[in-house]
Amino acid sequence: MGIPLLFFFFFFLLFMRLFPEIDGGIQYDECKASRCSHHGPVIRFPFWLKDQPVPDHCGYPGFELTCSEEKRTILELPNSAKLWLKEIDYAYQEMVVSYAGEYCLQSRIVNLNLSAFPFQFPDNTPVSFFNCSENKSESDGFGGSIPSTCSSSDPVYFTYNPYYLSEVDLTSCRKIFNATIPDFILHEDFTSSMIWSKPICGICEAGGEKCQLKKKSNSREPEIECIPKPAKGAPMDKVLLTEVIL
Repeated sequence: MGIPLLFFFFFFLLFMRLFPEIDGGIQYDECKASRCSHHGPVIRFPFWLKDQPVPDHCGYPGFELTCSEEKRTILELPNSAKLWLKEIDYAYQEMVVSYAGEYCLQSRIVNLNLSAFPFQFPDNTPVSFFNCSENKSESDGFGGSIPSTCSSSDPVYFTYNPYYLSEVDLTSCRKIFNATIPDFILHEDFTSSMIWSKPICGICEAGGEKCQLKKKSNSREPEIECIPKPAKGAPMDKVLLTEVIL
C-alpha cells in the first residue's frame, strides 16, 4: 500500500470516528444548552433564546425566551407583558414563573388572550372589572383594585364573578370587561406554574433521552424525535453539547 493511500485510509477512519452517523441513528448534538445566568434555568429544546442563533431543529415555534439586563430569563406573553421564568421541569412539562417587576402588568389583562399561546396557567377564575368614580374598598365587596398609576383617572376595581357579584356595591361604577384569568396575576408579587402540552417531550425525558425537531419531515406540523443523551464521561469527539452563559 502506497504512502498516499495509507494517509487517505487514516483520515477516513478519523472522519468516521468523529462523525459516527451523520444521517443515521446516533446523531451529532448540535443544540447548545444556555442560561441567562449561573442561577437561571437551563434553556434547551423546546426552548431557545431569541437573540442567540440556533439550528432550526433546536427550538420549537413559540418557545422563544429572552435575557433581561439583570440576567433574568424572561417569558413574554402575547400582550407583550413579561414574566420571570425561574424554573423549568422538562420531564413534567411545567415551569415556574413570577412577576418580573414590570410596571402596570395588571392593566394589560384586558388584552391577555392565551388561547393560541403554547403555555397555560393551570387554574383560571372569571373576573369582572369596573371603573368607579368613587373610591371603593373590600367592605364594598370588591376583591381589589388596579393601581391608579396603571389605570385611567378613575380607579379600576375587580371582583370574582359570578360568585360574589350580587354582594358588590356597584354605586357609581360601570363594568369595563370580563376576563377568565389566574386571579393571582392581579397582585403585583406572585409566583405560579405554567404548563405546556406540545411538543410532548416528556416521553423522551422519561426514557433518559433528549428531544428535538425532526430535520426531515413531510408533515405541515412540527414533528419531534427522541435522541440519546451523550453518556457521562464520553470522549470529547463524541460530544458536542456545550453550555453558554450569557
